[in-house]
Amino acid sequence: MLGAIVGTAFWWAVYLVVFRRDRRRVRNGVLLLIALHSSISTLARLVSTALPLGDLLVLAGGGLALLGVLVLGVFMICNGLTMVRKEGRSLGNLLSGLVGIALLAAPVASASLVVTLNPIGIGAGALLALLSLHIGLAFLVFLCASVPYQLFPRQLDTEGIIIHGSGLIDGQPPKLLRNRLDRGVAERERLLSKGLDPLLIPSGGRGEDEPRAEGEAMAEYLLEDAGMPADRVHAETESRTTEENLVFSHRILDATGHQAPYIVTTSRYHAFRAALLARKLGFADEAIGGPTAFYFVPSATVREFLAILSYRKVWLTVLFLPSIAFVILLVRAALLNV
Repeated sequence: MLGAIVGTAFWWAVYLVVFRRDRRRVRNGVLLLIALHSSISTLARLVSTALPLGDLLVLAGGGLALLGVLVLGVFMICNGLTMVRKEGRSLGNLLSGLVGIALLAAPVASASLVVTLNPIGIGAGALLALLSLHIGLAFLVFLCASVPYQLFPRQLDTEGIIIHGSGLIDGQPPKLLRNRLDRGVAERERLLSKGLDPLLIPSGGRGEDEPRAEGEAMAEYLLEDAGMPADRVHAETESRTTEENLVFSHRILDATGHQAPYIVTTSRYHAFRAALLARKLGFADEAIGGPTAFYFVPSATVREFLAILSYRKVWLTVLFLPSIAFVILLVRAALLNV
């Protein structure tokens, strides 16, 4: 038991050191997941050995965890319906509902294929189960990396604040975008209290369904609604992606003689991916997020997860190769027993 406690303390120490050194890393999620797993395992051993009916309590805890997965699946389906009702029918808005259906259907489909006792069915069921396990673990790693980043933002003393754009509605910033702008204004007020006068860069180009550039509408809000000085707002109106938001905004700030790193304000769910992209581009920027309507968070989180998965395609493929090899061996063994 002492060894388990020491091991848990070790993993927490490693995580805290690595997180403090650079919060903008996916590996932080791996280390936090290991530390949490070690903590839960140690707690389960303590409960099972030290408390009356400890084994039953641990078994009940496992049952509640499985029930939680079912409840999560139902919640995600309901959230998908809410997203479609409030935001319109699109693939992005359907994501949370599709995830909920997958959570409920994947175990049933996998078991149904395996119990056919057909070699191909066994292989397909095992492959589906392993794929679900890989995606589930990847999602837990993502949450363990992104949630602490959102909860414990690093506040920089900087000369520039980049505000990421999002879609306009009838040419005006909707609530989601206004929250990003308001967070940028709040950061400027914080820096003003420290004797700094940062430049605000509302960043976003014109989408195909938008009457004007997002950066232009954002600058208008900052000047007319937030009361920002005109000489401290420089709109960036050419970017089409988060990466271009960062690159083009850096060019403006650097050209005006300001010194990086800069603060990036966006929605809270988007902060971690913005920070990852900044790190990838070689910028030392830190991202902070404004509030988001609760119903919007699950679907947006899934979108962020899928986007980050696309940055790690090679790693995911390599990690899944042993599972493919196992399925091949399983099918081969089943064929020999036919």
